Amino acid sequence: MYAIKNSKKILLSFLLLAISLSSQGEEKYKKFGYGQLVFIAHNFTIEVEVASTKRQRTIGLMFREYLAPNKGMLFVFDEEVIQRVWMRNTFIPLDIIYISAEGKIVSILKDLKSCDKEPCPIHSSNKKAKYMLEINAGIVDEKGIAVAEKINFSGSNIVIK
Repeated sequence: MYAIKNSKKILLSFLLLAISLSSQGEEKYKKFGYGQLVFIAHNFTIEVEVASTKRQRTIGLMFREYLAPNKGMLFVFDEEVIQRVWMRNTFIPLDIIYISAEGKIVSILKDLKSCDKEPCPIHSSNKKAKYMLEINAGIVDEKGIAVAEKINFSGSNIVIK
């Protein structure tokens, strides 16, 4: 009986957090410590929120219902390894670009959709990556972004050459 009551409390807490996050919009995420960078590729610019802590990376773009065409999220990981992501509670279809520590695009996943119930598929980079960039689905094809392109990190700019 105790376990059931405890489970209900945990579920209720999670649901309240989800409602809070989805209703707060981007301002709520900035309070979690997300910064801003500019991603410049093939003559277009995308502003990215930076998720560099474990908490930020865990939440990512979950529960958001909209991502402006010129926005994205850059995940900065502690280690360069095969990175894995799932789309649980991520309502926005995404293209994911995995980037090595040297700034080279090592893997691209296109048009990933939300997972509504578990078990959710795990999406992995093909090679070791230090960074993961999430952008709206379709941008990779629209802009012709490809594996092996080089990303130069310069101050608050990320440039694909």
